Amino acid sequence: MFNKLKALCMVAALVFAFVLSGQTSASAATDKGIQIRNNVTINIDGETIQINDPILDKGDHLLLPMRALYEAIGASVEWNKETLTASANRNGKVIDLTIDAMTALVDGQEVAMDVAPIMYKDRIYMPLRFVTENLDGNVGWDPSTQTVDILLDGSSEKPQEDPYILHVNNKRIVMDDPIVTKGSRTYIPADYLSDYLDDSAGNWLPDKSFELQISGMSLVFKEGSNNVLINNESVTIEEQPFIQKGKMYVPITFVVNTLGGNLRYISEKREMYIYVYRYMYTSEFLEKSFGTTSYPQPVPSARFEGDRDLMVSDNPENLTHALLPKSNSTLAQYQVKSTSATNKHRVFGWHLNKLGAAVKIGITIENTSSSESIKVSSSKGITQMTGNDWFGHDIGLTLADATLNGKLKKSDSTGIVIAPGETKVIETYELFSDYVIGFLQDIDIQAVNGGSTDYMIRTVLTKSSSDLTKIKTDAVAIDEYAMHPRGAWPSATIQADLPAYTVDSPEVGYNVSNGRTDHLQTAENSLSQINGAVGNPGHFGMNYKVMIPLVNDSGKTKTIKVKLTGRGGLYSGAVKFNGKVYLVPSLRSSSEYVEFEYKMKGSSDKLELELIHAGGANLPVAIYVETK
Repeated sequence: MFNKLKALCMVAALVFAFVLSGQTSASAATDKGIQIRNNVTINIDGETIQINDPILDKGDHLLLPMRALYEAIGASVEWNKETLTASANRNGKVIDLTIDAMTALVDGQEVAMDVAPIMYKDRIYMPLRFVTENLDGNVGWDPSTQTVDILLDGSSEKPQEDPYILHVNNKRIVMDDPIVTKGSRTYIPADYLSDYLDDSAGNWLPDKSFELQISGMSLVFKEGSNNVLINNESVTIEEQPFIQKGKMYVPITFVVNTLGGNLRYISEKREMYIYVYRYMYTSEFLEKSFGTTSYPQPVPSARFEGDRDLMVSDNPENLTHALLPKSNSTLAQYQVKSTSATNKHRVFGWHLNKLGAAVKIGITIENTSSSESIKVSSSKGITQMTGNDWFGHDIGLTLADATLNGKLKKSDSTGIVIAPGETKVIETYELFSDYVIGFLQDIDIQAVNGGSTDYMIRTVLTKSSSDLTKIKTDAVAIDEYAMHPRGAWPSATIQADLPAYTVDSPEVGYNVSNGRTDHLQTAENSLSQINGAVGNPGHFGMNYKVMIPLVNDSGKTKTIKVKLTGRGGLYSGAVKFNGKVYLVPSLRSSSEYVEFEYKMKGSSDKLELELIHAGGANLPVAIYVETK
């Protein structure tokens, strides 16, 4: 038993690179940012071990004394006083660790570390996770009890850990394989890309290399090789692909950069977000420029246009138990009474799940007429979700891009008939804990027999997977401490006609509102007032059309330059300029802008812009016009 305890003790001290989550107490701070930790319990293969020397914490990494532990498990240890390097050999694995060095050697390969080994009171101390995992062990951490659980190779069970979650263009995938980080480089199995990106495939080649085909591009990886074939052209990279459990792990940052996209890995949440722009967006991004802009003036007029009304469900934005105490809730609602042959609606929603568990959100329609059936003649939309904090990028830009390009997807609810007194679901969304959802749904309703229509549109939520059609309560109260929009207004489009611009005259700038806001979508003029309404000054869910007449008396071809910049906070969105859609990246107010040009050949012309806000600022964009 004594020898086993010695062995157990030793493995605990071996271990490396264990980042703690949560706050813990420390007895006293020492030099170099080191703290002594007295409240950590270490279990190895289910047995608690004692460490006689202090356990240290440096930058939220545990460090434990080394030599006694190496010797207790039968590993040969050599100490080089000249290089301050400890070399250990256990079960054929060799690990070289040097005091104060941020790089280790594992079987001769350089591997970066998060924190270096140190010398403390004549003892060599090692960080925790790295050594354990490179000796085929497993480390678990319970922040509530401050307990480290270590399972060595040969253990029958491993502690239950949260799965790795992969988002590929906002498709949420619970991974069967881990995300692996080696030498500060991150790798995932290539088949997660070939399986979840359209027009993609993955194949093993006769020489045991792996070909990843994505949208006409071929990337061939070979285990341990720094050379990748991209469309049969050899490219040298710093990373080395490897095979683990029969799968080819590829350097994901390299792949995403090659395809054209963006990547974010939140290691503490075990979540990775991959965006490949050719799949995610139809339009191209405008290039961001830097410089100040003058204060814009309000547009002289703005008015509702079109016959599609707008219902906004954005309050409460943060879904909490305090705001939604019951199992089932109505988030927003809009009663429609009409004699029109067809009624066109847009439902825009934006909510963050802070309820601690996944919930179901839906759009429902209750036919409150006593005699007239109604038919959903058209239903199309788009929804995006993210656990990331890039809400404008992940959700807002995608919704704006799809809407301006006419890429809303037809819904299964198209064609359904709702009889008097009946309620049916138009769309259903599962919203995970700590995720944000954004959705935009265009719905057309007709009277089946040509009579008057009377129905209620709702956005509803259930915490318990209840039947969404049974939720018919009034909308929950407004969140007075976070005044996000909620209400319904006569149109989902605003039209603004700017004064004519004469070429070669000074630059002019307009804030796309009558003042601070258009005063067209206020709480007071909302068509839905049950349990309160909040205005929509940021035009969320709306199309904003701008027409700028041009006058050119010079008789020459002139180049007109148009700038867009934010007002009152970060701005991003999409803009359709004379028929072509562009994406606007996040712009800081009055210091960053995007621009595009237009060749004017005649004596008169006009510029037509259509914009959709992607989220962020509560004030819309400013537009500047000048002659280049």
